[in-house]
Amino acid sequence: MPPVSDKHLEERILKAGRKLWRTRGESGLTLRAVAHEAGTTTPTLYKRFRNKQALRLALAYRFREEMNAQLFSCRTLEEVHRRFLRYAEENPHEYELLGLSWGQFFSPGNPRPGRAWVLTQLAARFGGKAEQYGAAFDALFLMCHGTATLLTVTDNKAMRDEIRENCTSVCDKLLANMAILREQ
Repeated sequence: MPPVSDKHLEERILKAGRKLWRTRGESGLTLRAVAHEAGTTTPTLYKRFRNKQALRLALAYRFREEMNAQLFSCRTLEEVHRRFLRYAEENPHEYELLGLSWGQFFSPGNPRPGRAWVLTQLAARFGGKAEQYGAAFDALFLMCHGTATLLTVTDNKAMRDEIRENCTSVCDKLLANMAILREQ
């Protein structure tokens, strides 16, 4: 009798991986533990993901899709960086994994839908072509990423509030002056 296909297996694996990442972090994300949590076997999991790194990357792509869905629903560019920081604060474990995966996301030829979307929004608002805003976007992203990282590791609420406010204030000012930052 041929094996029965489980069309929900990959979703169960990713859900189990997320749970283990959130509760146990890097050390708890073993393929054996994920297989057990997903109700499958380790060899079956290896048929979908060749190793732990492949599973981590699949989780990171899932988290990036979730974050981008929130960002793409923003009505203003000012709302984008606030929502980015909120995602990191509300999902610190997911954001940690995203941070560990930026190297794969930024590799040449790898699509970056969030970046492309923001560049298009910048061009629509300030004129010019989307690619003329690449350097300014990268600077904004790096500032927000650094802030988001601090927000996920700082327990002091007053400090988090100050860090967040400083970042959003500077981002707002940069956006207000974006036309002069556009590459010619």
